[in-house]
Amino acid sequence: MSISIPLTIQGQGEPVIWLHGMLNSVESDSLYSLINLHKLSESVQVIRYDACGKSISGDYKWDSMTNQLADVMEANTIDQAVVAGTSMGSVTALHFAVRHPEKVKALILVTPPPAWEKREAVKSVYRKIASKASHGQIPDFLKRLISLTQDPPEFYEQQYPGTRQKLMDYRLAFDPHYYPQIYNGGAASDLPSREQLAEIKVPTFIAALPDDENHPLDIAKEINALINNSIIEVVSDYNDYLNLQENVKQFLRDAGCNNKL
Repeated sequence: MSISIPLTIQGQGEPVIWLHGMLNSVESDSLYSLINLHKLSESVQVIRYDACGKSISGDYKWDSMTNQLADVMEANTIDQAVVAGTSMGSVTALHFAVRHPEKVKALILVTPPPAWEKREAVKSVYRKIASKASHGQIPDFLKRLISLTQDPPEFYEQQYPGTRQKLMDYRLAFDPHYYPQIYNGGAASDLPSREQLAEIKVPTFIAALPDDENHPLDIAKEINALINNSIIEVVSDYNDYLNLQENVKQFLRDAGCNNKL
């Protein structure tokens, strides 16, 4: 298949395909990610792209975005990769592992979002946002929601003041018609079933925050319990954040990703 998806590629070695979260992008993940992608690219090849190319007509259902990931791998002759992502991206990674287990060497899941029974309330909010954004304007209450997000966590904001404001600026800079698309996609999405997650066999690293209500710790813990070959790390402060970067590298070593590690 011949396709053209703009990629951002950093580093050399084992391919790690990184999938961003809702209202994030390659650009915003370059500013902040709980797993520091610049540091990670010193050890492996980090491949990134914008979901659906930020299209205002893209299919942003999380399971549907596995098709774009499969296209990226095929177009770049990648038979197998570590598939990683944050929030929305972590769920797309899980759907991909369920659909294409032979293509996944390992999984890295960062702050997975509410799922299953907890997802219904989120879907209702997302549908409201999508409806109010459908007139080509960013609703005021969405601006307020974005301004209240605790991303990055306080310990990171204290180390790098102004990061939160810069992220908010990125999240308010999409084409106004993008917001109903991305939120309708999120409203139609969920994690794979518990039974499907229990079938995942590849090494899986889960990173979570202790007090992020948009990415509940108990969901991360349940994923950890369901995937037999998984570990979880809870990042509570800046020292934990620094340790996380080294522990991800160790996880990749243990998973057989030995390039430059």
